[in-house]
Amino acid sequence: MKYSLLVLIVLVVIVTACNKDTFTTEPQVEVKSISPETVFNGDVINMKAKYTDDEGDLDSAYIVYKWYNNTIVVRADTFRYPYSILNLPSDLRRADIEVTFEYNTNNYPDLVPLPGVSVRDTTATFGLILIDKAGHRSNYSESNPIRLKKP
Repeated sequence: MKYSLLVLIVLVVIVTACNKDTFTTEPQVEVKSISPETVFNGDVINMKAKYTDDEGDLDSAYIVYKWYNNTIVVRADTFRYPYSILNLPSDLRRADIEVTFEYNTNNYPDLVPLPGVSVRDTTATFGLILIDKAGHRSNYSESNPIRLKKP
């Protein structure tokens, strides 16, 4: 009896461990971090994420910005960016992503300016959705909140 239970536990652990690396047709994305926690005029914001996609055929990224007044979303915008903005080679099944923005300036021509800048101090989150060439949509993953200081 003890032997059977031990074998069952080992099988469950093996199956669970193998499923962690299972790729799916729909891309899977996870936002890992965002920095800095407090952003001032002219600062650069870095959002780091990772993804998997069985076919490695990503086409575009949707960035979702949410501005809050306490716990209420007062503004939400979604912007579509081409896959090339992620600066990754094509045909990758798994990769780390870094999306970089600048806040309320155009000092860095290679960075995406953050549209819809708030006119007062606010809290914001950034989300990421990936779309592949077949139109499959990933899950939605959102960053921790950061503080945007008014310009």
